[in-house]
Amino acid sequence: MAPIPHPNSWKGQLASELRAGRSARGLTRPQVAGKVGTSVGTIQRAESGRDLPTLQMAHAIAVVCRLNGERIESLWRKASQYGRKQHVTRARPPSQILNSAELGLALRQLWQMNGCPSLDEMERRAKARIREFGSLSRSTAWRIRERDQSVTSKHQLFAYLVACEVPEKRFHLWAETWHRVQQAESRRDTTSDARQGRLTAAEAEQRVREAGLVPLERFRGSRVPWTVRCRRRSCRKVSRIRYADIIAGEGGCAICARRAA
Repeated sequence: MAPIPHPNSWKGQLASELRAGRSARGLTRPQVAGKVGTSVGTIQRAESGRDLPTLQMAHAIAVVCRLNGERIESLWRKASQYGRKQHVTRARPPSQILNSAELGLALRQLWQMNGCPSLDEMERRAKARIREFGSLSRSTAWRIRERDQSVTSKHQLFAYLVACEVPEKRFHLWAETWHRVQQAESRRDTTSDARQGRLTAAEAEQRVREAGLVPLERFRGSRVPWTVRCRRRSCRKVSRIRYADIIAGEGGCAICARRAA
């Protein structure tokens, strides 16, 4: 077992407690992984002192190893906040999420609660289970975590959850949330389009081009996320927008807007 690099840090203390608890119970890492319902690699990283596990994972390990849950959570929260420049995003729990904006906040929160892993690390984690859930590129992971893109499929959602080390037993809860949001967005889109007198795809595409964007997929509704590319030579970046925002005068290239700010 490799030594903990900074045993006196909050992250190091958390790793030490998890190691000591497992050892006191006489359990191996594979045994803990089996009881928690995760991979051995996840347990190894939690005990390494280099990576911060999710709070849910730390709690799960604490239960299996009969550790003081309040002590583990206290160490985790101190480790997660130490040296972090930004606060954890406030988001609703999955069962209370009603729209794509709230889902985007919750997915960003998952990334932060996992210790803000790098894009390379997220891509690596997803690639390790690509046969089960599909791929998650660095660019897609960035757009989802920065809320520039909504999750477009259940497989993409699962790949992102893998990248954030969410326990697989919670995947069904997130899938139900995603389906509920899709249905709600579809109902709102149908109502909005009916009020607009059956907006045509050609009209929408022309309006988007006038806003300095090039559509990269067919128009599916005013509130459905739409993949576009910026027409500016200095940008040319791909992002996701909603036609309803263009109509409201709030649309355009989000990347260019951030640069201008």
